[in-house]
Amino acid sequence: MRDEHGRNGKRKALWRDILDLAAPQTWTGSVTPALVSLAMSWHRRGSLDPVMTVCLFVIVLLMQSAVNAFDDYADFVKGTDTLENSPDAQDAVIVYGMKPKTALLCGISFLLIALLPAAYVVYVRGVVPLVIGMIGGVVLVCYAFGPAPICYLPLGELFCGFVMGGLIPLAGVYLQTAVLDSFVLVEAIPPILGMAVNMFSNNGCDIARDKPAGRKTLACLIGQRRTDALYRFCLLLWVVSPAVVLAAQRRWGGVLVYALASLAFAHLVARQYRRQLGPEERGEVMTGATTLVSLVGLAYSFAMIAG
Repeated sequence: MRDEHGRNGKRKALWRDILDLAAPQTWTGSVTPALVSLAMSWHRRGSLDPVMTVCLFVIVLLMQSAVNAFDDYADFVKGTDTLENSPDAQDAVIVYGMKPKTALLCGISFLLIALLPAAYVVYVRGVVPLVIGMIGGVVLVCYAFGPAPICYLPLGELFCGFVMGGLIPLAGVYLQTAVLDSFVLVEAIPPILGMAVNMFSNNGCDIARDKPAGRKTLACLIGQRRTDALYRFCLLLWVVSPAVVLAAQRRWGGVLVYALASLAFAHLVARQYRRQLGPEERGEVMTGATTLVSLVGLAYSFAMIAG
């Protein structure tokens, strides 16, 4: 059997494979929009429902884990992930020994477990969270499966940003306030951009292995040089977007808080701006992107409460 390095050796324990399949290192992509939704809710009503808060985090984490499992499964089945182009066992669990059927069942199990808190939410809040969740669920399935998976298309970043950065805050605010407020999607522009930039980081580093597999991501279509330039522009646009959204609402206290908070991670933004997207720096690029997702999200949340 192959070990986590792809050589002969002892296999990892099944629970470690399942944890790697869930990919906790990516959970900031769902946790951060959920935190932003709590800040939005606090600004609206000045309190939070603890039970709904727990339900929100359990649901989004399980759905994120399901997305990761299905993506790993689809990449293996389509031949995108191989031992030659996937040096990280946490990023290609099936390649390094987990059975594809087991991975698929894990993804389905994550979704089924998420139905438990979701059923309670629907019982208390009605069908609105169910509709939002169904939209997210449809995109989730289309993201990894079908004749033209979303993750293989140039629209992947937009769909990922809208579902994770937009629908999670929309659902989170509704769970807390029982009010469907479409303006949440305007306030969610920063996390929408953050999720899109995070995915663009990944796709920009994977051009060399995505093209042979037939992926037509935006990065594959425009090439490495234009991808690097567009990535830097989107990175700066995302980082300044919280201040712009708050300023448009004349919430000057929030603008000040965000400006001061952003000074603490300005050096990380500068470092990320200078990085070259590609397989050689993939680990550093993705670590930097996920770190900034958390920091920008936290700064925006505090600024929203203060403003």
